[in-house]
Amino acid sequence: MTEHRMIEARREELSSRDAEEAVAFVTEMYADNALRFWEAPPRSRVRTCATVWGEVIATEIRSTIGYSCHIAPIEDHIYFERSLRGRARLRGGGHDFQQHRNDLVVFPFGVPILADCDSHDVNLLHIPYHMITELAAQSGLDRAPFRFTSLEPRDARSERFWGRLFDLTHHELSAPGSPVLTELVVQNLTRTLAAAALAVFPNTTMDRHLEPGPGAVQTSAVQRAVDYIHANPARPITVSELATHAGTSVRALQNAFRLHHDMTPLEYLRRVRLDRARNDLLAAEPSDGYTVAVVAARWGFTHPGRFSQLYKQTFGHSPKRELRR
Repeated sequence: MTEHRMIEARREELSSRDAEEAVAFVTEMYADNALRFWEAPPRSRVRTCATVWGEVIATEIRSTIGYSCHIAPIEDHIYFERSLRGRARLRGGGHDFQQHRNDLVVFPFGVPILADCDSHDVNLLHIPYHMITELAAQSGLDRAPFRFTSLEPRDARSERFWGRLFDLTHHELSAPGSPVLTELVVQNLTRTLAAAALAVFPNTTMDRHLEPGPGAVQTSAVQRAVDYIHANPARPITVSELATHAGTSVRALQNAFRLHHDMTPLEYLRRVRLDRARNDLLAAEPSDGYTVAVVAARWGFTHPGRFSQLYKQTFGHSPKRELRR
């Protein structure tokens, strides 16, 4: 009969309810990182609890103090987080993400992170980096270079699935007295979470099959948004409308556009409109009565001076030059 060995978790917990002690506590907690406090309320509360299962860690952080923290590059674990209260801003690796209640994110890996936290309560799961890359390799994909290209799930359905799995995993790993948490259960629970992360969060290996080859049909969220822009360049399109059409969230779409086109969705839309305006100017005949202002307004540029400035930055000369040809 196979024996399912129970494993012991190590639990580390610290807390304070005094403002000065809380500030000192947070300073110690982030001793290796540059830390700047905002104003601490008199009845401050800070608590952190980490439950360690070998290489896997489930962490809870509860804080009423506002602070900015420069986090050194994380190179051995991937940090997944659910925001429970308050707000935070994460910046690093080209990402700029505003967190609010119930947001689910993955931290940028291997780069410095600047975190601004205001009365922020969060749950975190720290999964070994090698576990995720090994799972990617088992799928026939290269281990390296690997990184997540978006900090949030790829779409609403993925986000709901990830939220349920994250909450279940964090709850069970934070309760080490559970009789079912054998070594086998812990290993497979965390491997399931790691495998799900590869499917839920856009990344450089699992999304390679979405990159179209010659003549292939493009089905990625970015391409759906691009097709929509080219079909409706004169319409007053918003980022929310693009995200809905693409079947993803606004932030995920913005991150994906930066990755694939090195610009935001609205910058891409603006470039398409500039190209259309240039075509109109080049095709204009003297008898048409076209002016730069007329063409600019036709493509959504309501300020002729601003349009001329953008045009010159893009094409190297003023739009009036096209009309003189």
